[in-house]
Amino acid sequence: MAVERRTRISVEVADRVATLTMDGAHVLNALHSETHREMQRAFDELDLRDDVGAVLVRGAGRAFCSGSDLREIGNIDGPTARRYVQLDWITKNRIAGSPKPVVAAIQGYCVGGGVELAVACDIRIAASDAVFSMREVPLGSVPGSGGLQRLPSIVGRGVAKDWVLTGRDVPAEEALLRGLVSRLVAPVELEHEARVLASSLAGRNATAMHLAKVALDPQPEPDRGLVATFQMLAGAACHTDPRYHETTSRFTGKQVAGESGTAGVPHAR
Repeated sequence: MAVERRTRISVEVADRVATLTMDGAHVLNALHSETHREMQRAFDELDLRDDVGAVLVRGAGRAFCSGSDLREIGNIDGPTARRYVQLDWITKNRIAGSPKPVVAAIQGYCVGGGVELAVACDIRIAASDAVFSMREVPLGSVPGSGGLQRLPSIVGRGVAKDWVLTGRDVPAEEALLRGLVSRLVAPVELEHEARVLASSLAGRNATAMHLAKVALDPQPEPDRGLVATFQMLAGAACHTDPRYHETTSRFTGKQVAGESGTAGVPHAR
């Protein structure tokens, strides 16, 4: 049977908690443009459901999310690159702007755009085996969907510069120390603990929850505007540099993550 070559989104609702799962374990839940559209549609629907009080975002397999699928975007530039960055930007804004509390349950690899997805959520709980990294700059690009804006407000500008400019791996313990995640649990306990947390939030007054979120983030990033335009132009500019294509070329062929070992955790942007 042929392997589905892109990450899909599934949603299950139980006890007022909607669990949104990124299901693409064979590509470490890398985000394809269609995955972005599915995620946006899911949040559009969930925001309107009275039977949903909280959203839990998780990834299937051994990763939370390895960022954008470089097999799709590794060779694009110009207007195509700008359109993808805008799509990615809107996805993360859609999550951050949800009136419902959003909990990220993070295990294994959380890379590049995966970190940007995580910081768009309200609360992050991680397994002790989680590894975070912002690999865009080493790949020859820049974080394009909120990492340059949301990450510094969470961990501080100095720490964010270290993580973004070096692209180094950040273990779960350091992520906890810096405030990127609010708690660590054993890998086998992650799903249970994340559901307990989401369930407790889902039982709160929805109006109070929404108002508290707005007060804590009174100036959300717009889908279009100065920052969004910068990100689109920056992404397109980086994609025209030959070094970007040289760096990403090994991820744009026929092999997918897992078919050649770990593939160096390929996805990031």
